[in-house]
Amino acid sequence: MLKSKTFVKKTRSGGVMKIVREHYLRDDIWCGSEFCVECKHDSTVLQKEAVIESDLCSSPHYIIPDTNVVLHQIDILEDPLIKNVIVLQTVLQEIRHRSAPVYKRIKDVIHTAAKHFYTFTNEHHRETFIEREQGESANDRNDRAIRTAAQWYSEHLKKAPDAQDLKIILLTNDKANKQKAEECAGIITLRYADIIVHRLLAVAIGADCTDPDLLDKHKRSALCNNLNYRHKMAQYAQRASVALHTQLFFKSRGVLNEEGFILFVRKNAIIVLIPKFGLEGTVFFESKDKITPPLTFNEEGPTLTVQNHTFHLFDRVKVTISLDSSNIQHQKIRMSIIEPVIPGVSVDPPEMEPQTKKARLNP
Repeated sequence: MLKSKTFVKKTRSGGVMKIVREHYLRDDIWCGSEFCVECKHDSTVLQKEAVIESDLCSSPHYIIPDTNVVLHQIDILEDPLIKNVIVLQTVLQEIRHRSAPVYKRIKDVIHTAAKHFYTFTNEHHRETFIEREQGESANDRNDRAIRTAAQWYSEHLKKAPDAQDLKIILLTNDKANKQKAEECAGIITLRYADIIVHRLLAVAIGADCTDPDLLDKHKRSALCNNLNYRHKMAQYAQRASVALHTQLFFKSRGVLNEEGFILFVRKNAIIVLIPKFGLEGTVFFESKDKITPPLTFNEEGPTLTVQNHTFHLFDRVKVTISLDSSNIQHQKIRMSIIEPVIPGVSVDPPEMEPQTKKARLNP
């Protein structure tokens, strides 16, 4: 089965290039389990005796870790007692781009026969491949691909005569991913906070001991929720700090004229990257203060036509950068188009005053 996508791209020289992306899907990729009687295996990797003595799951089970679990808990996955793990192609691709050392370590684990780690190429399986939806981020799409593969494994292995008690466990630290996975039939999810899961997995394999309170599921759940709440608040504080220091940086510089490149095209705006400052900003073409110009958005491009000018990805533009402090509690960086010149839309470039030199201190 072949899926293809065709789009047109503008080159740096101003020409137009047609690009066709083909993605081949197959229905003969086996699941790798000894339970399965449908797949035509050359050799199986996942065992029938897939039981690790653990209070978390006492029945036979296969584990499917998401990307963050592999990135941050590779030490535990390397332990000899952790076996029968399904490593999805989606996860491997993310690990390869985010951490070369961890990618090498997980590949070494997969090649260790005694560990029974199986790589499932879900991105080329006809029943597990999914396309990215409109407005969906790459991270959300990959999370959905992992959930889809986990659900397929659960339904696929239910057909095996000896696999009625077999469980598919999706191991994740993402609350939203866990909630969505729980809506899928046949999937058990485990969510962790980094410190707690490291200790609990070590206890599960008999490599460490822990406080008895951590083995109480209610206290463990409350503790993990608290840790994840604090982690989320720390992320909010980090973003607010970046925004504050960006505003302070431009506050003392007045209005700047800078060249940039279009990163994204939206229905009513373009997102521009200013390489000089490493700054991303949005130029909106809809405003309450003035009449909105005719806008035509083409999703296939994607392109946005404002009056008679069409914006493409990676087009060079010139913008003004200023700090909008009209609302003191919600100051923000504002960008406006200077070039290309569009009547009624573009603004006149402000006159740049020469910066005064600081007086030298007398020795």
